[in-house]
Amino acid sequence: MNDPKETPVPRLRQLPDWRYLLQEYYELYRYLPSGGSDRIRTHQRAVREAINRVLRANPVIRTQTPAQKPVTAHLKRALDEGRGDRMGSTIRALESVQADLSWQYGYEKVPKGLVGSYAYAEVAGPNGPVVSEEIILGIVLFAPGCTYPAHAHRGITESYVCQGPCLKTIRAFMFPDP
Repeated sequence: MNDPKETPVPRLRQLPDWRYLLQEYYELYRYLPSGGSDRIRTHQRAVREAINRVLRANPVIRTQTPAQKPVTAHLKRALDEGRGDRMGSTIRALESVQADLSWQYGYEKVPKGLVGSYAYAEVAGPNGPVVSEEIILGIVLFAPGCTYPAHAHRGITESYVCQGPCLKTIRAFMFPDP
């Protein structure tokens, strides 16, 4: 028998700000250019289809303890910078949930130089507020002057620089000071 004192676990349709953010991710994968690559275009379609399945599934929203990292001191500026361009609706959707994000490093041992200049927050995925085993969507924040070391992931992964300059070299991503 259910305990009447238990609070029901919220689902995606009950918290529309999270749903709107997922819809914004869908739109990004719909309209961002593929560079003429069939492989990228196929991947973008697969991501959109996965997002649609998550939206239809109405997954549990796992409330997390909000967590900050030193780099999140730059979040307001990054959001301000992106508000006026093609990312405006995505920025507004992100702002509506930003207080509930749990920023992490994602490393057992954080590489030298990243402690104060990098963090990520998972939006949807096994560890995200929008629980999904099918897809991982998140946000990565870099401080000005950050150099992110070269690394690799299995399968197709991508990064979109939503705001600000970025230089990719063979050894690292560099985010110059403004």
